[in-house]
Amino acid sequence: MNIISILLISIGLSMDSLAVSIATACSYKNKTHFINLRFSFTLAFIQAVCIIAGWATGSELSKKFQQYDHWIVFILLAIIGGKMLYDGIIKTEEKGNAEINMDNFFVVTGLGIATSIDAAIVGVSLPFVGINIWQTALIIFIITFSLSYLGLVSGDILRKKLRKLPIEIIGGFFLIGIGVKVLIEHLVNGC
Repeated sequence: MNIISILLISIGLSMDSLAVSIATACSYKNKTHFINLRFSFTLAFIQAVCIIAGWATGSELSKKFQQYDHWIVFILLAIIGGKMLYDGIIKTEEKGNAEINMDNFFVVTGLGIATSIDAAIVGVSLPFVGINIWQTALIIFIITFSLSYLGLVSGDILRKKLRKLPIEIIGGFFLIGIGVKVLIEHLVNGC
């Protein structure tokens, strides 16, 4: 597998992290440069660990895991998105703002896991194509980190331009939508 293929896989795997970063940034106002870096690092780190874990586990364990991976992604994103949606509705009634708490370790880790399960599945096939897993994991880390950070910056711009819209509610629907998309893709492809 050549470097272009690895870059394309990295970009593909990073798209969910980009989308989640945009949705998160739209809701969380009090970000600092450090919070953005930590959030991006966490998503990228979990993505890299998942690709290595998939590579290390082998295909048999992956086949068992593939039966449930889409449900795990759906449930994690539905919980986080549902909480964001609920908080957005409650805060809209109270004229406040709901946020995905980027300072909460469990929330950020949950988002990282939800956006990285596909990396573990992809990782299983990598030993068969003769790649250097450490180089691949590093490239995936860099791409995911960069796109996550770009998503946070883009989300800030959107939040500022769309102040009157219920961004938290939109973000909650967006996260739930990603989970539903993953679930439907796996159920349709599995039939």
